[in-house]
Amino acid sequence: MVSRLFRDRSRMAVALLTGGLAIGYLTTASAQQAPPAGGAAPTAAPGGPGGGRGGQVRSVYSDYTGFSKLWDGQTFNNWDGESDVWSIENGAIHADTTKTPGQHHIHYVGPGAIMKNFDLRVEMKMSAAGANGGIQYRSRLLVAPHNGSLQDPMGKDMPKGITTVKQALDAGIIKLPEPNPNAGAGRGAGRGFGGGQAGAPQVGGCLATVPTDASFGAGRGGAAPGRGAGSGGGGRAPQPPNPWQVSGYQYDMSSANNYTGQLYEGQGRSIVNPPGCFVILGPNNVNVQMGTVIKDPASAAHAYNGVDGEWNQLEVIAIDNTLIHLMNGQVITITIDNDPARRASQGIMSLQLEATGQIWYRNVYVKSFD
Repeated sequence: MVSRLFRDRSRMAVALLTGGLAIGYLTTASAQQAPPAGGAAPTAAPGGPGGGRGGQVRSVYSDYTGFSKLWDGQTFNNWDGESDVWSIENGAIHADTTKTPGQHHIHYVGPGAIMKNFDLRVEMKMSAAGANGGIQYRSRLLVAPHNGSLQDPMGKDMPKGITTVKQALDAGIIKLPEPNPNAGAGRGAGRGFGGGQAGAPQVGGCLATVPTDASFGAGRGGAAPGRGAGSGGGGRAPQPPNPWQVSGYQYDMSSANNYTGQLYEGQGRSIVNPPGCFVILGPNNVNVQMGTVIKDPASAAHAYNGVDGEWNQLEVIAIDNTLIHLMNGQVITITIDNDPARRASQGIMSLQLEATGQIWYRNVYVKSFD
């Protein structure tokens, strides 16, 4: 009964929230949209200006009118990441975890770094195999020396001259963890859907049956390759914490294309919305799957083929507690975070790579709605 009532109220909330979001966004777009380069102005739908019903303007991804450019395309000015991991290659921000294993982040620290409501656009290429990347947003720096929080996402500054994990370790800023007595049981227990649902998301993204009890969304899920809760799993020596690790909402992506576009929460609720789903996150780990937004989310991606592949256009729209992930113009997930204790209303953004592969990012733009 409680779950049914929650679902009914959630559906009403969804209609109001998404309706308001769309109206607000289209009003902004109508006011600011410029004609595409070399083309005619966007065409308004029937009933447009003068028709008595308002107008709709089709979004053009490459039209950055009203956006701020976060990366200048040439330097790492206003960005902070490990200097021995991140480079600029072929006009893109690049990392290669075949050479520098581990999880690596580079985050934006320039004007407006603490973001609340926005439209974020990033283009990405990925190696054909082995890579697992992500765009963190409304996120925070949890590891020393930052010790950030939801209220203070950046926390304290890194001492000057420290630009690598080794330097931070040598300076005593971070310490190696104690050896894990359960080595081999670490990585690999972290990608079930919000916990309780084992393995990778099904083809089509959403679960066939909507769980309605409080166990839906609790914990970290069943065994799956990739993220895990332990350190030193599989016989690997304990790894030092990474001061550049960014924790929070993540637009997830992988070479295998089984996670691309989902909402993952690093150092939090793990997978909370797999590809293709419309989910409301509620208090006390009661999450409700409202429906499917795309039956085959993997089909939205251009094939990954390293630097020779086609650029994928990624987009995150965050307005209040509504989070929308798009890929190449296709909505992949819609999430409404109605958990006041754990949702983030602000934070920083970063680009990430882990596993064993390569990634390239370029054209990082944001439009603020605040």
